[in-house]
Amino acid sequence: MSTELADTTKPAAKAEENKAEKYKVKEPQYKYAYWRDDLPKTPGYSHELISVDSADFCKSRNTNLDTLEGYLIPGVDTLIKALDHQVKVNPNNAFLGTRNGNTYDWMSFKEVVDYSKALSCGYVALGLIPETMAEDKTWRFLGIQSKNRKEWNLLHFANMYQKVTSVALYDTLGVEATRFCID
Repeated sequence: MSTELADTTKPAAKAEENKAEKYKVKEPQYKYAYWRDDLPKTPGYSHELISVDSADFCKSRNTNLDTLEGYLIPGVDTLIKALDHQVKVNPNNAFLGTRNGNTYDWMSFKEVVDYSKALSCGYVALGLIPETMAEDKTWRFLGIQSKNRKEWNLLHFANMYQKVTSVALYDTLGVEATRFCID
């Protein structure tokens, strides 16, 4: 005589139970980030997502999550300063490359900086970047519509050298949105 109890679960309930188990959220094997809960969240937004590596970063740079002012190289706190620093320490190292068949054609840090500075001086001398007033400040903007490629970066660096704001115009924006950005 068997002592097992009969399964009295109805088939529909059993199916729902199996479905719930199938879609149950499982704990991830690795943890990459956590939700910051030591501060209240800003209305309309979720809590900040913080990398698990942030504690090590903050400790090694003597900073905190609210400022994150930690620089690997003293005084290098902008992209242009970082680029100029690389020219000083690694002028001939490959930096920007373009695929050409199965190989890449590279520009060194020094070539990129020299090209970007010359480009920026050229478009300023030609008056291609007019000044505009907004928010009680003088601004200069340059729209760039291009695929992700070396030339986009060269123009973006050139803009940084002249304190010009790059405005990315993507193919996916469509005609009306692009027109709105330009106006």
